[in-house]
Amino acid sequence: MNKDLKYIQENFIESNDLCRMVGVSHRELETLIEKELVPNASYTIDSTIRISSPLGDEEVIVEEKKYFPKCIVALIKKNAEVGNANDVKAHLKTEFTEAFLNNADKHFGYENILNMDGSVDMDRLDAAFEQEWQYYLQGIYGICTLNATGIEIAKKEIAVKKLIDFNLKHEGKALTDSEKETLKGLNKEFNEVSNLFAPYQRANSSRGKYLDKILEANGISGLKKDYH
Repeated sequence: MNKDLKYIQENFIESNDLCRMVGVSHRELETLIEKELVPNASYTIDSTIRISSPLGDEEVIVEEKKYFPKCIVALIKKNAEVGNANDVKAHLKTEFTEAFLNNADKHFGYENILNMDGSVDMDRLDAAFEQEWQYYLQGIYGICTLNATGIEIAKKEIAVKKLIDFNLKHEGKALTDSEKETLKGLNKEFNEVSNLFAPYQRANSSRGKYLDKILEANGISGLKKDYH
């Protein structure tokens, strides 16, 4: 089996299976997405099947399958009862904001997020969340994070920016043992909230660009989180 298909099929839920699992119709699932109660699918796989015979005829079947992160099962059960997108958004925002404000490394997150006195610019943080909310609804955080929670969204932003900062400071240089230990800590922090990404995406993902490369360059590629 193709490695990308294998990754998606093993780690995500196809919409037919999802509907059966939670007891909703496809139309009900689409309504939940339209009402912004749950995020959209994270992956779509289009397949074309051609049937032919010695009679010279042909039938073409085009099939589309949508795949959602496994965390959507609990979200559907919970948010279908809530029925109000504002409440869903408010909950995610509270998670996101508290996780960001309580993180000792919050100064890494989002450009110019701190005021001159070192406090967080809440207007900028609110604006950042509005963008993250749109990414969340599009299904992007089903790809990028383990469970697509507000906490993980905030933590991943900081973890990625810390990795970018580390890469910039040590670009083209061999890491010392102490710096390798720092990188191991950054690797652990990133992996606590971050997904693997499908194989075709990985090289261009935050994992591929800011973690895999520097681990490989310094002879510690054994720390790379790999596919099973």
